[in-house]
Amino acid sequence: DLLPQFCDMEFVPATAAIIEPSLTFDAHNLQTTAVRQNGQYVLNGQKAYVPLAADAKQILVYANEGGQTQAFIVSRNAPGLSIGPREKNMGLKALPTYTLKLEDCKIDAANKVGGEDGINFAHLQCYSHVALAAMAVGVARASYEYALKYAKEREAFGEPIASRQAIAFMLAEMAIEIDAARLMVWEAAWMLDQGKDAVKEASMAKRYADNMVMQVTDSGLQTLGGHGYIREHPVELWLRNGRGFAALDTVTMV
Repeated sequence: DLLPQFCDMEFVPATAAIIEPSLTFDAHNLQTTAVRQNGQYVLNGQKAYVPLAADAKQILVYANEGGQTQAFIVSRNAPGLSIGPREKNMGLKALPTYTLKLEDCKIDAANKVGGEDGINFAHLQCYSHVALAAMAVGVARASYEYALKYAKEREAFGEPIASRQAIAFMLAEMAIEIDAARLMVWEAAWMLDQGKDAVKEASMAKRYADNMVMQVTDSGLQTLGGHGYIREHPVELWLRNGRGFAALDTVTMV
């Protein structure tokens, strides 16, 4: 029933909810639960950082079923599902996120993704890791290219600041880190395309890209000096956006 909706010419907003507002959040041991009762699943729990939740028609909710992380398709108007106010994030302003609450939310058993067997969460998470890591590489590259252009045009003491070793070395480090992260993303993506186990490679790419984008965007801002701190230039935006990638997943600190 859902596939024709998403294959139509009209855009159907949807989202996924996995992160929980808990100090003990663990994607492999979620506090949101799914219990099967009388041909249905009953979902209870809370989610945070759910993108586009206010507009989504369908929400892919990850929940703990018998100690395993499984995915369930929940309609926006399902009884027991409520969407909280928009969260006030420091970056990624174009991607509004919301809290979500499930209170005895009942859905058909057929709404469990993967049928009776469910999903292989570790494998599925690889695709998320690779996608977010690739996005981090893109943000870092934008910051680097902007900083490089600025350093070549900005003059101090009669010469472009790019000719100063302190600036040149910083730009070189930025380029090295970006290419290293990009190659790790490519390797993980290639392994997934080949149908290979890429849990390690995807996790490594995500963690490296998380740290890389924070370092590169900070260096990009520093290259511009005081100008980088004002919103006339986009480097402060990339710094705030780059910080969000580590928060959107759990590899960096777990």
